[in-house]
Amino acid sequence: MQPSSHPLTVIEDGGFSAIRTVAPRRPQSAPADDPAILQAVRDALLDRLDASLLDPVSPAALRDPEVLRVLRELIGRQIEQGYGPLRGLPMDDTGLLRLFQESLGWGPAQPYLDDERIQEVKIIGDLIMVQEEGADFTLTPERFANPRQVLDRALLLAARLNVPLSRAHPQDTLPLAHGTRVHVTIPPCTPEESALICIRRGRRVAWGLDDIISRGACDLAVGDLLRLLVRAGCSFLIAGETGSGKTALLEAIVNSWPGEPHVITIEDNVQEINVRHRAWTRELVQSVLEHGAFGRAAREVLRQTPSLVAPGETRADEAGAILAVAVSGHAVVTTIHARSAARAVLRFADCAAMPGAYIYEGRRENALEDACDNFQAVLHIEKVGGRRYIDDLLLLDGTEDVGGRLRPRTVRLAWSEPSEGGMTWRTAASAQGDELVWAGDDRTPEALGRRLRLLSTRAQVRSASTTRAAVAEAISRADGAIRAGGCEQALAILRRAWADRHDDRLAAAAQRALEIDFTVASRYADSARQIADQVSTALRARHWDSARVAYERAATNLALYAAYTPAGGWPALAAMIAAGEASDQSAHDAVARAEAALAQGRARDAADILASAEPSRLSDPAAAEVLRARRAALAQLCAAGELSPDALIPVDAALAAYRGNAHV
Repeated sequence: MQPSSHPLTVIEDGGFSAIRTVAPRRPQSAPADDPAILQAVRDALLDRLDASLLDPVSPAALRDPEVLRVLRELIGRQIEQGYGPLRGLPMDDTGLLRLFQESLGWGPAQPYLDDERIQEVKIIGDLIMVQEEGADFTLTPERFANPRQVLDRALLLAARLNVPLSRAHPQDTLPLAHGTRVHVTIPPCTPEESALICIRRGRRVAWGLDDIISRGACDLAVGDLLRLLVRAGCSFLIAGETGSGKTALLEAIVNSWPGEPHVITIEDNVQEINVRHRAWTRELVQSVLEHGAFGRAAREVLRQTPSLVAPGETRADEAGAILAVAVSGHAVVTTIHARSAARAVLRFADCAAMPGAYIYEGRRENALEDACDNFQAVLHIEKVGGRRYIDDLLLLDGTEDVGGRLRPRTVRLAWSEPSEGGMTWRTAASAQGDELVWAGDDRTPEALGRRLRLLSTRAQVRSASTTRAAVAEAISRADGAIRAGGCEQALAILRRAWADRHDDRLAAAAQRALEIDFTVASRYADSARQIADQVSTALRARHWDSARVAYERAATNLALYAAYTPAGGWPALAAMIAAGEASDQSAHDAVARAEAALAQGRARDAADILASAEPSRLSDPAAAEVLRARRAALAQLCAAGELSPDALIPVDAALAAYRGNAHV
């Protein structure tokens, strides 16, 4: 690989330098240049690899060993038989992985797709641009031999995901796992024989507000304001340009919602939002194929009584249905493209009044009034280079007449200012407990004030042991016991508060108590380490129930929770368990919809519904359920002559792996 003429940013050890070091070199006469060899490798991998391993950003640590295994078995078999295009190939890792890259992988772009520090890879004709975390896009020195290689890969990926790409439908978003989004543009929107591919890596772990703050999107004071608005059950409108981090902030707000809410997310084909809450319904629509599908899904929410509704993105007339959800009293968090927080409200009202919009068609002023009365907060996110940060936080306080035109009445709560250190945030008020305390006169909008008063009332009704004051009192008493050398006494005081409220301050106090008694600390640490190992083992085996039971043993015992911190922390394990449970639930829902489609004779629709359910990421029972439903759909298609019976072979083989499993 030749040195780049452009300096490449390295954020941490690894990054671009590591990619360029390990990328395979092109031999003078490479098997990867032989069309017959590439076709044989492509056919073998398509036939024998799990479909999830063929995603552009599938983890290399999982994919590469399987690629090597399949190719070595095939080469060995052809050597024994004495014929076949692969029999003379060397079996070194570098050469075989190069064959994968050139046949079914993404060629010179694959090393960048394999590095999780790279947030987005963009292929323009034969050129490759990448964006590493914290940096802007950079043109790489590598490029494809010709643009047709990129177009062929895009068409193959779309066909595998059952997304129709053609000259009549030249642009679409291809849904991949973990929120990864692949947007494809082909001729006639691009020059002949070329394509534009934008691959934006999704998140594998659901984010909360702590994750947003730790990445510099705002400071602790703004984070406390957001947490207060979340606890008050406010509705949020999040604005920004493409790629500014709107969906990440939406996800963080949703995952910080208090209690055990029933969350309904509505997404347009791409699964970008990850929710930690167990009571989560993910609704996917394909508005490109069916006009108004997104808006209809939002309207149906009115009959599903959720605690929180999160339509992933507001783009057009679906705004009318989303606004109707907010007016009905449900908390709503959604995003919209806009260059400022103030403009976001006006644009949302414009969309709500578009032709075909639910309730508000042609009634822009009514839409604006209802939006300003039922959304409490508007956030604007800015993106500079590779950094994303909250630029403005407005509170909505109804509307006012300005020069004969209706305009939102807003209260600026927080905003960013450039500084020598990079960015500083200013706030007009602070979050103190369940109150909004202003630097000057109280400017809290009446609608938000009512929510805060209700929040305070609910806190007073709860047992005193769940209040912040009671937590502080328990910590004070425990600190007294610690000073007196009473480790177990301090832990007993803290446990009572922990039973009612899992507060990180209690865990920190418990750690201080354990530090004064090495014997007690070692005993709890050993037990907690064993539990963490049990959770990790169950997660690797995708036994979510076992992982949940083991985790709860530590989470409900403060001494265990405080004595040992697994890699990433206990909350990270809880998030992985919740993600696995959510995947199973999503798969179960997909099977139910597919079975309904099969009952109506719509086998092709059933197969499409099941395409996004990846057995390798599900528990054994859920994986077997998906495979059985997939086989039923394929069997109908075979019977109708739409598919060859050979299509059933890989599914039957996968099902056979689950037979005899006690969990299935």
